[in-house]
Amino acid sequence: MNVYDSARIKEMMLTEDHQFVDKIEQADIYIVNTCSVRDKPRQRVINHIKHAKNINPRLKVIITGCVAQIEGDSLFSEGADFVIGPDWYKELPALANQTDKESLNRDHFLRTGFKVDNPEFLQANPLRTGVSAFIPIQKGCNNFCAYCVVPYGRGPERSRPVDEILKEISVYAEKGVKEIFLLGQNVNSYHYKEVTFYDLLGKIAALFGVERIRFTTSHPKDLSEQLISTMASTPKLMPWFHLPLQSGSNRILKLMHRNYNREHYLELVHELRRQIENISLTTDVIVGFPGESEEDFGETYSLVEQVGYDGMISFKFSVRQGTAAEKMENHLPEQIKKDRLVRLQTMFENQISTNLERFSGKICKVLVEGKSRRSRDEAKGRIPQNIFVNFKLNGDLVPSELVNQIVDVKILEVRTHTLYGQMM
Repeated sequence: MNVYDSARIKEMMLTEDHQFVDKIEQADIYIVNTCSVRDKPRQRVINHIKHAKNINPRLKVIITGCVAQIEGDSLFSEGADFVIGPDWYKELPALANQTDKESLNRDHFLRTGFKVDNPEFLQANPLRTGVSAFIPIQKGCNNFCAYCVVPYGRGPERSRPVDEILKEISVYAEKGVKEIFLLGQNVNSYHYKEVTFYDLLGKIAALFGVERIRFTTSHPKDLSEQLISTMASTPKLMPWFHLPLQSGSNRILKLMHRNYNREHYLELVHELRRQIENISLTTDVIVGFPGESEEDFGETYSLVEQVGYDGMISFKFSVRQGTAAEKMENHLPEQIKKDRLVRLQTMFENQISTNLERFSGKICKVLVEGKSRRSRDEAKGRIPQNIFVNFKLNGDLVPSELVNQIVDVKILEVRTHTLYGQMM
């Protein structure tokens, strides 16, 4: 979501006749788009402000994103000139052009709060296109998981109008973009008027030019039978699902306010794999939540091992200001959290290559994204399961000739998190 927001902010500024520069010394305006999911975001923002102002004292510094929303006007004392929350990006170009700051009220330079009744989504007018297009369909969250700051940074859940989504996707499709990536804090709770998420997926799949559809992120409690069956019956929906676990312990899941248990989660995994051939599953896991015992951690460890994910984002619990977990007792020492994270990640690293061996020798459809990092004579792309492949080319072809094409690649080798192959 922040990648999308940053790209749209850049587009808006360029459209208003600003130019993008590579060095702070050359800049008049410095925009820092922020995320507060991880620990210590505020200090990183302050460091950015001080670093930029030291290099170029005349800079106009604008802080946007979730840290701007949560920290509010406290950032002015650190050197910020404007503080803009996620619901106010459309005002950025006009605010950035303000010059007579001394005569204006300080509130003029602060835009926070949420537009609940009339939410605005940044509409793309693509100045450039790539292989994939990120399309936000929903923002905000109503779940208030105990560890999560997103509802405070992004506000309540709001779904984007269907026609607006389809119009934006059509713009990209007309420009030749083959893959659409739907975004939201909780995409599978999308609901606009009478249109559900699986209804929306069907409408997108019917658009001419769209060949691959992906989405993230989902909440297990909102994963319905209808969504699974829609994925199974719609070829354009790629066989990849990011299904955050967070913990394998029912006790910890309850403390986290996740509203599902271990057994239900495993039922969802079973149904996804039963209905969708060779689906790839990825997940998020938090270790060291307040009060997590060794037994609780063991249940997370065993579930991750049992499911056999193709990808996992895992991290130690960190306190987020204002969340329910901040006030909980029995916060664990950092060393215990670190040790558990290392054990979990080591197990995952040991099993992922085995999981990916199922692709060895198979011919996979690869959407080519460009040249491989490892060799300029090889290309890279992703198979339907969202796994990266580096591959050798046929004859005198070069990677640039294949970008945005879907080609057949025979998988010759598994390299931990990625695959290696030969173009057929």
